[in-house]
Amino acid sequence: MDDLLRPAWRPDLSGQADSLLPEGDRQFDQERALLLAAALAPGSGQMKTIVIDGEPASKSRPRFTRNGAPYRTKEDVDAELRTGFHLRRIFREPWTGNIALGCVFFRPNKQRIDVDNMLKHVCDAANKIAWLDDSQVTAVYGVAELDVEHPRTILVFAQHRSTLLRGTDNTQDCEGCGTAFQVVGRNPKRFCSPPCAYKARGHDLAAPVLCKQCGVPFKRTTTTQVMCSVECRAASLRGRSRARRTGPPSVCAECDKPLTHKRGGRCRDCWRANPMKPTKGEGPAE
Repeated sequence: MDDLLRPAWRPDLSGQADSLLPEGDRQFDQERALLLAAALAPGSGQMKTIVIDGEPASKSRPRFTRNGAPYRTKEDVDAELRTGFHLRRIFREPWTGNIALGCVFFRPNKQRIDVDNMLKHVCDAANKIAWLDDSQVTAVYGVAELDVEHPRTILVFAQHRSTLLRGTDNTQDCEGCGTAFQVVGRNPKRFCSPPCAYKARGHDLAAPVLCKQCGVPFKRTTTTQVMCSVECRAASLRGRSRARRTGPPSVCAECDKPLTHKRGGRCRDCWRANPMKPTKGEGPAE
């Protein structure tokens, strides 16, 4: 299997163990990176490698405040900033689509630190730098090694071919306008935007309508929108409340006597005469 993963340009490593990652000092770091890229993303058209000197950083366990809110320690934030600074040297803009990530962590001691915690640190530090979101990483490989004199981290990024498309490469055509849009979430969408979905159902939101408050033409965002702005809606509510305050009071449903409120119903004398009689606005008699 190793022979299939090794490219033809691999240098002669006679006298060393036959493994995916050759033994040796720092002069073999580039060789290790190329072998990782060939193993994770064979035939990839684009690849980037970087070696970061210093002790590999590790993601600490989750921490919470007294109120239960999660927070990150200052050490984690500073470590991610340092790693992100190094990654910006090789990434001008984030990659889109599926990505393969390979990491070789050379530790300066035998301290028990999990490889997945060091991988989490790299994934969090590379967000918005190497990729838009770490969900684009569909192939990952992490190795922990010991190098007391020269601790370092070898990072390999390569385009990964997978049937599970991620990122901006995961697109489909809109059934309404035919424009390609990014698929996000579990449930597949048929349209690129709400206006396209409404137009397919017979509601063209692109046609302007008159605002019910100010009379100015505007384009709706939903089929139920009747006002052009929040200000018009607030003015309409103020006018409605003022009309209720200034309108005439209600009259008794039986004797037409003016009431002191606008809720309708009967006056006190009519209600005392027959309290069980139902009236509009009152519940049915028991």
